[in-house]
Amino acid sequence: MRSFALTCEVLSRLDSVEGKVQCAAAYLISRPIDEVCLAARFLSGSPLPHGTPPPKVGVASISAVVGEQCGLSAAVVRRRAVTKGDLGTAVEILLGAIRPPDTGASGNLALNRVAQKISELGIYSPEGRAQRLRQLYASADPLEAKYLTKLLVGSLRTGMQAGRVEEAIALAFNEPLEKVRRAHMLIGDIGEVAERAWHHKLANIRLLPFRPVHCMLAHPVADTAEILEHLALPAIAESKLDGIRAQLHVYRGQCRQYARSLEEVTHLFPELNVAVEILDDDWILDGEIVAWKEGPLAFEKLQQRLGRRQVPLTMLLDIPVIYHAFDVLRASGQDLIDEPLSARKKVLETVPNVGAVCRIEHDAVTTPEAVGTLLETAFKTGLEGVIFKDPNSTYHPGSRGRAWLKLKRPLGTLDVVVTAAQYGRGNRAGWLSDMTFAIGSEDGRLVDIGKAYSGLTHPEIRSLTEHFKATTSKRSGDVHVVQPTVVLEVAFGGIQRSNRYASGFALRFPRIVRQRTDLGLHDIDDVRQLENLYKTQKGRRSI
Repeated sequence: MRSFALTCEVLSRLDSVEGKVQCAAAYLISRPIDEVCLAARFLSGSPLPHGTPPPKVGVASISAVVGEQCGLSAAVVRRRAVTKGDLGTAVEILLGAIRPPDTGASGNLALNRVAQKISELGIYSPEGRAQRLRQLYASADPLEAKYLTKLLVGSLRTGMQAGRVEEAIALAFNEPLEKVRRAHMLIGDIGEVAERAWHHKLANIRLLPFRPVHCMLAHPVADTAEILEHLALPAIAESKLDGIRAQLHVYRGQCRQYARSLEEVTHLFPELNVAVEILDDDWILDGEIVAWKEGPLAFEKLQQRLGRRQVPLTMLLDIPVIYHAFDVLRASGQDLIDEPLSARKKVLETVPNVGAVCRIEHDAVTTPEAVGTLLETAFKTGLEGVIFKDPNSTYHPGSRGRAWLKLKRPLGTLDVVVTAAQYGRGNRAGWLSDMTFAIGSEDGRLVDIGKAYSGLTHPEIRSLTEHFKATTSKRSGDVHVVQPTVVLEVAFGGIQRSNRYASGFALRFPRIVRQRTDLGLHDIDDVRQLENLYKTQKGRRSI
């Protein structure tokens, strides 16, 4: 762990991509073969194996354990994190004050021990998790503790995205970068790719049942002109349904589903087991799980089934789902990802629509006028959007290229007022960049509907920080409750019912469009307008 922490220190100070890749490659080369897999995973910021859910540990748990070892309260640790803009840095400073390198922990915390303890965090009770955190932090020197913390909270921030780790593996083990990338595309686990590269065994890698790969993604576009600019006609057009993306694997009488995060979600959707009755052995489908009862249900209905250990029978009956398949990656043991989409669609057409498994129908659009007509029809019927695809496109797991384009129905924007601001993380550390915003209620109160931090420039954030400090009416930790004077225009990906806010609604994926200095508190939107947008959205139907 010491070598990893030192490497991360260097990586975080390097500006050039080439320098980062060379540094990471040198670290990988220095590791014994039994550590190469873990070293690559750690560099990517994901210490657990491919598809493993993240550890159930957050800032509060870490602050409590570190505070316990330093003789401080968890609140003091969190305040120090706010001051430094990063919990890992705060932990390093606090432990460094009581644990100098020459008298503190050994500094020999092994990667395999760290990985094992982190994996155990997801299966034990809160007290069991706390005990394992104590063991880890008691064994770590201050620098190791810094990067252990960053791994646990998912903010390594060394600039080593997956693509750069791939480059480092290729450089370290003298393998062609394209072979490394394809292996990662098919295996999904950067650690296993590194280990195979060490052994020079990257050839002939195939898709395997029950080992999901990252989804191929569609590039968002703003209008018809952008579709025609990037995609030649004829193109394939599909309904964009409002559910969760999932791969469906069938093999040897078993059916399993995997979410976009690669986490297995089979236990949440038992009705999809019907797939074993309609598919031959060894299939992998790509599609969308949608709450469906005589038509699509609102997305928040589907959310009620997520994050559970077991779905009760009443919920299975009240919120049934259908798997809408739009692609096939593997059929009867044959990989199809290198086949053109048009060929994969022909294979998909052999899958019958039975029970909770069906195909998403598609249209062929051949003229610009047809594109416009299709979009107009889709939006009139309340569809969330349309995906346009190149019929010659092969399937690239984890890629968001322009072979697939998505145009979502615009929901408009809302004018809101900021009610609270919180210090950000990373390059937003030290600035009140994370803003909670509200609209008006029928009785004239302000009711919160969301929180956003993206969309403003650094100068705008700096200016607003000074304004928020000057207009703070109450402070709780790193959150400033402010006077409602700053009006923002926000865009969003959707609206859902929520008990989290007094408005009864929450915006999905809100983004700040701009500050509206021309508007005042009396100009903001109200709950009635939000409800109208919600009803418009709720009317979604498939083409």
